[in-house]
Amino acid sequence: MTIFASSAARFLLQAVAAHDTVIMRQVPPVRSWFEQVVFIASGISTLLVLVLIAGLVAAMFAVRRSVQRAHEALDRRIADFGKRVDDFNDLLGKVHRRAETVVEVGGMAMDGIAWGAKKIGERRRRRRKSRADKAAAAGGTTGAAQVEAPLDDRRDDDGNNDERDSPYDDSRDKRK
Repeated sequence: MTIFASSAARFLLQAVAAHDTVIMRQVPPVRSWFEQVVFIASGISTLLVLVLIAGLVAAMFAVRRSVQRAHEALDRRIADFGKRVDDFNDLLGKVHRRAETVVEVGGMAMDGIAWGAKKIGERRRRRRKSRADKAAAAGGTTGAAQVEAPLDDRRDDDGNNDERDSPYDDSRDKRK
């Protein structure tokens, strides 16, 4: 209760003294024209500084947003470049597989050529032998002895593949 009593006493004292109170209004000091110009320039410069700071803050946010967009665009380009590198690697793998196929086909062709040359050489030897046998039977001599170098077939190392009919019969796999 003492709080209310003390505040009520204050209001009572103020009410009693209100009729003696003089209300005064402050009057600004009289300024010269130069002081008035400086006062106005000070106010304008304060406003301009506030506008400049607000513009700088807005420009910083615009630059930040622009940098974020540039960063996202760069990330997209890097991802696109990564996809292109992956596509290039896939294409390079396909080229590599095709090259291996060409090497394989070339090896099979070389095997076929070697097989054919061997068969042709065997036929020539048989023909020469049959001609020599016929000449010997007729009592004649054979022509100048021709020395023939044997063809080197890399698959025919064991010597028992004479009855082979196909150049594609790969006996290398069987010799493990």
